[in-house]
Amino acid sequence: MMNKYSTDTLILFIFTINVLSLVFLGDNSPILGLFNKLISIAGLSWLINYYYKILKFKNGYSVIDLDQHKDKYIIKDNPDSQFSDLIDAAFSLIKDVSHDFEAGIYFFQPDSKLLELKSFTSEIFIDSFPLENSFIEKFNGDNPQNLFYQKDNIENWHSLFKEKPIKGSECVILQPIFINEVLAGVIVVKSDHFSNVNENNQKIIKHIADIITIGILDLDILEKTINNKNDQNQIFDLLTDINLSQSESDILNKFRNIINYYFEYDCLTFSAINKDGKNAVIKLIDGVKKNLPSENSFNVNGTINGLPYVKNDIVVGSNEQYNLFRFSPNEKNDFSQNNFLSVPLFLNESLWGAITIERFTHHNYSDRDKNLLSLIARAMQTSMSWFIEYQNIYEDAIRDGLTGLLNHKTFIDRAQEEIERARRFQHQLVFLIYDLDKFKRINDTLGHPYGDYVIKTTAKIIKDNVRSIDLVARYGGEEFTVVLVNTNKEAATTVAKRIVQNIQDYNFSMNSEEVDMTISCGLSEYPKDSDTLKNLIQFADEGLYKTKENGGNDVTIYSSISG
Repeated sequence: MMNKYSTDTLILFIFTINVLSLVFLGDNSPILGLFNKLISIAGLSWLINYYYKILKFKNGYSVIDLDQHKDKYIIKDNPDSQFSDLIDAAFSLIKDVSHDFEAGIYFFQPDSKLLELKSFTSEIFIDSFPLENSFIEKFNGDNPQNLFYQKDNIENWHSLFKEKPIKGSECVILQPIFINEVLAGVIVVKSDHFSNVNENNQKIIKHIADIITIGILDLDILEKTINNKNDQNQIFDLLTDINLSQSESDILNKFRNIINYYFEYDCLTFSAINKDGKNAVIKLIDGVKKNLPSENSFNVNGTINGLPYVKNDIVVGSNEQYNLFRFSPNEKNDFSQNNFLSVPLFLNESLWGAITIERFTHHNYSDRDKNLLSLIARAMQTSMSWFIEYQNIYEDAIRDGLTGLLNHKTFIDRAQEEIERARRFQHQLVFLIYDLDKFKRINDTLGHPYGDYVIKTTAKIIKDNVRSIDLVARYGGEEFTVVLVNTNKEAATTVAKRIVQNIQDYNFSMNSEEVDMTISCGLSEYPKDSDTLKNLIQFADEGLYKTKENGGNDVTIYSSISG
């Protein structure tokens, strides 16, 4: 099938021939003259349109469908689609931190010397502001600042927002985006109440700025590296199609598909190096799946698939040249004509993995094959770095910073999902709420570090006594919540009491200070007690306080006190 560039070339050729025929042959025949003029008009129209497309491409803008983004955020003067996907991921992460947050992303424009609004979740943000803004000035100095309270900055508040503050409790996080240590932009995150913002929120938003920086640098390198516009479009389309919230295997499969499109191979292997640097694990394999290692891993020394790790470089060759096994010395060597091309993958300048394609024929891989697979590898590096950063940030957003358990917000979302799933499959659920007994005395007598130690230890004990499919969260302070999936009240009571007993038996000791701790629990059951999340939490909480009234260190089932 004729591609876009060959079609454009053909049209230009026909148009040129037509013009030359008019110049040198004239239009002696009226019919032929009319035909030539029509072709000339059509060709001129095409030429104007083609020039416009080139001009638009050089200006770095592409036409995108705003309708597909209107429900998420508004795009203003948005550059190419892969960059928009990067910003989309940033906004999704910010909303994961808190649904109450509104965000705008500004980038510095050298012509206007202003930070101009490029993307935003709400119309409240001002279109632009100068670098001399009083908030921006706080980024530098001995004590850089990025969290500002409206009540302390009333006079300057209008420099960021169109609307006047209403509650008086508003605050804003301004996170700079640096490219090569130069201020390139700012993420502005507004909250209606300062209580919704904590240190972990600030940490996550800083990570989001980092992923934008990584993304911009990677895209810039790719654009400068890929000279062929057709290859560039293919690679960028691939990046655009990457959903950062999907699984690693989904991303690998997308790259498998594009390699399959460009290359003929008998076997394709994606692998990743282990921490020991001696072995690599197979992440994905396609094609001929014979002679595979039983452990799904291989030693990088003495193997074809290990060559890019050993040499730390691209390897093109044949088995006749290297006389190596593909994965293991134990495999049958019946592929003497094996030709291969291997490209290493780097993340954060460290060797991470490799792509290897093999042919069991005399057909060698060319320099063009080497260059093209290198470009695909670079795009894969970009996607994987985005994916890993996204996963790290996402984990920070959903986890409690002290215990590593799910945080309050995430627990509510996940618990609601479990209720919907239980309703669909007619399963039972049990809700447990735990609260450490007389915890205040720990902070008052032994200090907050000791209190943090008790909370972390308790979290681990609870986590160790439930299944991986169950939900465990730090609900707040010294309070914990658990959802036991597909479990009845009787089985759940056994688990709940075991946790209570394990806390009682545990020797809490830190800095030669030992304390005895107990914990109380309340229990409610879906759907017997209720089929709504609000009621189930409330009823488990009532059971908890009944336990407290009875002296603590026990479990109370809501149905036993509700009559």
